[in-house]
Amino acid sequence: MVPPNNGPALEASPSPILPASQRTPRIAVLLASMNGARWLPDQIRSILDQKGVDVQIFVSDDGSSDGSFEWLQLLSQDHHRVRLLPRRQEPSGVGSNFFYLMETAPWQDFDAVALADQDDIWFDTKLERHLRLLQEQQSVGVSGNVLALWPGGRTTLVRKNDPQTQFDYLFESSGPGCSFLLQPSFLQFFCDKVLAAIPGARNFEYHDWLLYAAARSLKHTWVIDEVPCMYYRQHDHNHIGANVGVFPALKRMRLVANKSYRSRVTDLIEICKRLSGQSVARHRSIQRLLRREGLWSRVLRARQASQFRRNRRDQLALRFFFLLGWW
Repeated sequence: MVPPNNGPALEASPSPILPASQRTPRIAVLLASMNGARWLPDQIRSILDQKGVDVQIFVSDDGSSDGSFEWLQLLSQDHHRVRLLPRRQEPSGVGSNFFYLMETAPWQDFDAVALADQDDIWFDTKLERHLRLLQEQQSVGVSGNVLALWPGGRTTLVRKNDPQTQFDYLFESSGPGCSFLLQPSFLQFFCDKVLAAIPGARNFEYHDWLLYAAARSLKHTWVIDEVPCMYYRQHDHNHIGANVGVFPALKRMRLVANKSYRSRVTDLIEICKRLSGQSVARHRSIQRLLRREGLWSRVLRARQASQFRRNRRDQLALRFFFLLGWW
């Protein structure tokens, strides 16, 4: 079944040919889809309607069974700004699908590269604003706060722009990957020196966290914008979802209690050690601290918790987990 395209048609307007100094910035958007028939029309329309930039969408569908792939095929035939990549052969997964997009889509000649989920709705100045921040701050990446949107229309600010700390990148991402805008040179480095060169890197589940950690471990600038840039839909099929309310908090507590969170942090530190060159000593020191057993080691970890997360609530929670030995 091909999903209906509710609302106005997705019009494709050709971009005028201008001198390089005058042309509209070109941004490649890497969109990962899987069974997103309900949301894809709204999301793609919101991307194509971006102001101040010329957008090209590259889509990788991860084995949809709800008609999404067929709808995307038709759309890509009718609209030159939407291109559907060949289906990959690897097992499905959100992170691996984005890695496939990064390594396969021809984004190298664009001015910036954005990541997109299938189910959000972007504000029409998202890319224009984030591109300006990327250039003004000379950063390799920009992410931002988002407005979580629930069925029925309720919204809540998901704030991610608390001050960055010395090691926050080892313990959390900079925010939802669907808000990311990247420098092409950094993304090329990430593909060549992380995904292709570091064993186990492409098996890391969270592509956005890995990107942020790679940038920060090399001491690059990363901007987290305080202005919300999109509606971040909340539904039963979210891969992660917004960390808002009691139930998401309990879900994350279970990840800590069953050591899943510890395993991910440990894997990420190992990747950063291989990547960071002269900074390897500081990653080794954190690795040793996290491996130590005993009460005094718990206290030492708790004392440094303020360097491991950005949000004060999260810092207190992590300190509590360290002291209880739940780490």
